[in-house]
Amino acid sequence: MDFVGLDKMSLLDFEDRISCVLFCKPCNFRCPFCHNGDLVLNAEEVIPWSDIIAYLTKRKGLIDAVVFSGGEPTLMPDLKEKISEVKSMGYEIKLDTNGTNPALVKDLIENKLIDYVAMDIKNEPQLYGMTCGTDAIRIDKIEETISLLINSGIDYEFRTTLVKEFHESAHIDEIGKFIKGAKKMYLQKFVERDGCIRHGLHEVEEEKAKEYIEILKKYVEKIELRGY
Repeated sequence: MDFVGLDKMSLLDFEDRISCVLFCKPCNFRCPFCHNGDLVLNAEEVIPWSDIIAYLTKRKGLIDAVVFSGGEPTLMPDLKEKISEVKSMGYEIKLDTNGTNPALVKDLIENKLIDYVAMDIKNEPQLYGMTCGTDAIRIDKIEETISLLINSGIDYEFRTTLVKEFHESAHIDEIGKFIKGAKKMYLQKFVERDGCIRHGLHEVEEEKAKEYIEILKKYVEKIELRGY
């Protein structure tokens, strides 16, 4: 599988690093609020891996890190090999994931191929299917990845994009229980864009998002807003 999107330089995706972000197409979720819906559903033109390596070779010393994002990058059968090649060039690696492939995440951690993991927490377990746009959800796999990250020693974050239609105070409390013991979580502002899979959804207001921080403090060491 190849990549269908490339952000050549980002100051936002990997904290304190200048990064290049690679977007893969495949995804096993259909989250209505997904900002990359166009890539997941409609992208046809791929970026040859040789072109990506050529770009990274040229930018060594100017870029610190490479972010593997999506879509869901852990669906790529050759992800480990691609990450290994980029890692050997001296880049730090960040993985964005929905947590449905804990075996691969564990393999990448154990082989010291990734430096940071950002895992999306879509909602409380009972509402995961509705929030992800599919009933084909293995909550046990997601729980396994949560536990792996909390206990692995790798730097990580959990993040939830707040959408008024999907998140209320009771749901946030259950999310806190779901990731209890985590060291870091971001509550992200939803912004409707043309590429969203579903339109007509609404952001959670900043005042309400701050209330959600207070709820989560019972379970998570550090919670911050992102995009507000």
